[in-house]
Amino acid sequence: MTEEWSVSKRRDRRDQVLRILLAVLLAGWIAVQLQNLGSLSLWMDEGFHYLAAQGILEHGYPLYPSGHIYWKAILYAYALAGGALIFGLKAVTLRVFSVLCVAGLIALTYHFGRRYFSRTVGFLAAVILAISAWELEYARLALYFAPLQLFYLLSLYFFYRGFIREENRFKTRAVVFFLLTPLIHQLGMGVIFAFAALFLMRGARRFFRKDVLLGFSVTVLFYLGIQLMEFYVWQVGYVYEKTDMSLRGMIGYFFGSFSLDYFKEFFRSFPWMSLAVLAGIFLCLGAVVRKRNAGGGAIETEAARSPWLFLNLCLIFPLFFFAFFRTHVQPRYLAQLFPVFVLLFLVALRALSREFIGELAAPAFGIEKDKTRAVFSTVIFLGLVFVLTEGARPAQVLSIAGRNYGDPITVDTIARSGRYEHYDHESVGRYVAARLKPSDTVVAIHVVFQKIYAGRVDYWLWSGGPGTWDAWEKTPDGWKDFYVGARWINNLADLKRVTEGPESGRVWLVASPSLLRTDHILPDIRRYIEDENADKLVFRGKDGMSEVYVWNDPELAAGGRRKVEGEWMPSRQGAVIGEPNLSGGEALAWDGTAKRMDEFTAKAAGFWAPGSYRASVRYRTGPDSTEGAVGRVALVDGQGGRLRTVALTADGRPADRSGWREADVEFRLDLEQSVGVWVQVPPGCAVTIDYVDIRPKEGGH
Repeated sequence: MTEEWSVSKRRDRRDQVLRILLAVLLAGWIAVQLQNLGSLSLWMDEGFHYLAAQGILEHGYPLYPSGHIYWKAILYAYALAGGALIFGLKAVTLRVFSVLCVAGLIALTYHFGRRYFSRTVGFLAAVILAISAWELEYARLALYFAPLQLFYLLSLYFFYRGFIREENRFKTRAVVFFLLTPLIHQLGMGVIFAFAALFLMRGARRFFRKDVLLGFSVTVLFYLGIQLMEFYVWQVGYVYEKTDMSLRGMIGYFFGSFSLDYFKEFFRSFPWMSLAVLAGIFLCLGAVVRKRNAGGGAIETEAARSPWLFLNLCLIFPLFFFAFFRTHVQPRYLAQLFPVFVLLFLVALRALSREFIGELAAPAFGIEKDKTRAVFSTVIFLGLVFVLTEGARPAQVLSIAGRNYGDPITVDTIARSGRYEHYDHESVGRYVAARLKPSDTVVAIHVVFQKIYAGRVDYWLWSGGPGTWDAWEKTPDGWKDFYVGARWINNLADLKRVTEGPESGRVWLVASPSLLRTDHILPDIRRYIEDENADKLVFRGKDGMSEVYVWNDPELAAGGRRKVEGEWMPSRQGAVIGEPNLSGGEALAWDGTAKRMDEFTAKAAGFWAPGSYRASVRYRTGPDSTEGAVGRVALVDGQGGRLRTVALTADGRPADRSGWREADVEFRLDLEQSVGVWVQVPPGCAVTIDYVDIRPKEGGH
């Protein structure tokens, strides 16, 4: 009795230590994630959820400006609207919800792993999720992935305890979350495969009982209703090639082909972890078969309630469904399965370590003591976790939280869709909004974001063909987009009629990086904007790609723009100021109160041919500046290598009476490549940058 009490006491102490460590991990993780959470523009699908939350706040339901209703992810939209009602509708408010959901997911994964596998598995699963690039990306976006992961794992947890472990109080919770999860996103319907796992694990006699059949029937009918709603009511969801809405067409849509692409997605992002999970699946199924044979054909109670087998089946069945499901293959569509994948990875390594020690190493070396075997298997397990874990590094927690415009994004995680860095829809939109008049016309490529930031979009510029982004519909007033109801322009002639027509007033065109994609914007349209009307460029976003052009405003477009204007730079500490004698009327200023270094790289748009160039920096130092450098500006090549550096100092004679100086440097490019401007302003330094201009040196090519 004393020995059992002592063992229990040690276990309680270990649990308490792990709970403290988990609390410290979560507190530190949340604190880091809250940094810079709203500093980057809304992008990707965040704009759809913003408009849905805005519609709820204004109308009580997610009504888009176009008149369509956003049914998909409707529960998520209401959650965002609830937060926005209290804290305001802005990027940081919407993204905080994802941060909290991932924090909850980390805690739940720890609890699941500790309760049904081991304390080590639970804690390591929490650590891996906390430093995984997948989770860090999902946690910092106002998208449905983070809450979907949390609801999905909660559904499986409640189902396992309710229907596999026969804890009655969890059965109702399981069914409720089975109904709620697809309202976060329809990918949540994958939880229904838990019923298939129950059938295989517990047999037909257990499955065809009242509690299971009632829960299964309610879930199936609800999911059927959701799917019919999507096919026949929810129009804005069909933004790629249209689907045959007949029963035959729907069956063909879901079961017309078979592909292993989604199986490959895990292997593509996590090759070694996927091999470990695959080995664990065979090891788990092998153990079940052995126990069944030993039991004379019936699965023993332990195997029939195995959490390892349950999670394996809950991973395999959805992947097989994805093999039939017709969609654009994206790794992010597997997000809801990732916590299950991580748990299975750890459980598989633990089992492989035990098998290696128990069946091979221990007999070979004569290791008989159970404690010695446990120590060796634990050491091997931890070593394998350290070596084989992929996409999870402590350093990336800070790097992703501190991401700025221009920083690269790993495309094998959330951004496989061709977005290699964060787009700045906000700066260009706010530039237009600050100058927009009622008589003006606004043309935009990304209409959703310019509806948010510019406040108005009259025309949608998009010339991509079917299958690229088919978000158009024919209305009594002509062709318009699904989301904001802007008129659709898909050819150069129609664009010219808007910008150059006899009745054209001032016309704003907000361009995005899609201008560089021929499947989004036709080359003749791009040439018309960038080449023929280069003098109309008045603003470029902090990403160095998003741009604003204006027609019929000679005063605003007078003098053109330098290659990198100060107000275009992605600074987080400098403030944009306006003065009459500045290029473009604005500059970027640091007032000397910053307590930490401001450091960033701004793009000089386009690719630069080999040759010699001259760069000019126009700047002004603060009135109290000493003779030392108050900042540095360097020209960098496409790989980030320094070409030439300019020290911004208060030395020497001012270039003019206003205190402006201009420093020139020369540099050479041996290959065609991009060019950037690296800026560093130390804490406490006051300096203002008007522009950095780059031009070919005469005779330098």
